[in-house]
Amino acid sequence: MLKIFRCVDGCSDCCIYREYYPSIEYGKIGVLLLPKEKLSIEKTASELKIKICILPRIGISTAVPSDGPQQILAYQLMGQNPNGDYCPFLNLNNHERSPHGGLLCKIYESRPLACKAYPVIAEGRKNLELDCKCSFSCRYGASSSHKFMKSELAALTEIKNLVVSDKDSRIWRYATSIGEKKYKNSLLPQGWYLQDFEMVPM
Repeated sequence: MLKIFRCVDGCSDCCIYREYYPSIEYGKIGVLLLPKEKLSIEKTASELKIKICILPRIGISTAVPSDGPQQILAYQLMGQNPNGDYCPFLNLNNHERSPHGGLLCKIYESRPLACKAYPVIAEGRKNLELDCKCSFSCRYGASSSHKFMKSELAALTEIKNLVVSDKDSRIWRYATSIGEKKYKNSLLPQGWYLQDFEMVPM
């Protein structure tokens, strides 16, 4: 029996809540955008007259000392609330609902790869690692392996292929300084910080 992902009825948590990553100090992250997606999202937001905030997310530099990345590998679409939550493309005013009863996405057909990949965050030889920090559920059922989360795995593979650095690169992560007021004194100032751990593109 394979594990088949199914959204909790009525849930929209993945479009509402944002995590602190890699720790509270760095602030809440947004939806990962590849450089080509950044331009597309900016154009779509302009056409829909939706105000958005896109910040850098991951960058790299050579092993030579530097004050920041020489190349930005990925950006992030921030939530519209001051605490970093709520995707700006989430339709909060429409009474129509998605097939599972959640809120509708205004750009669902052209949503970023990170949204298409969710909730898959890693693929192992025997199983998948799913993001379990929101209130989704998994059910068990029979299905052929090639159909199991096919679009999610394809999107994850494309992200990994594009967001890659060689072993001599230094990895930088952007601190957003966005979060709940109770963490205000714990958040790093907005900007780039050199990382000393292996990059996780999601």
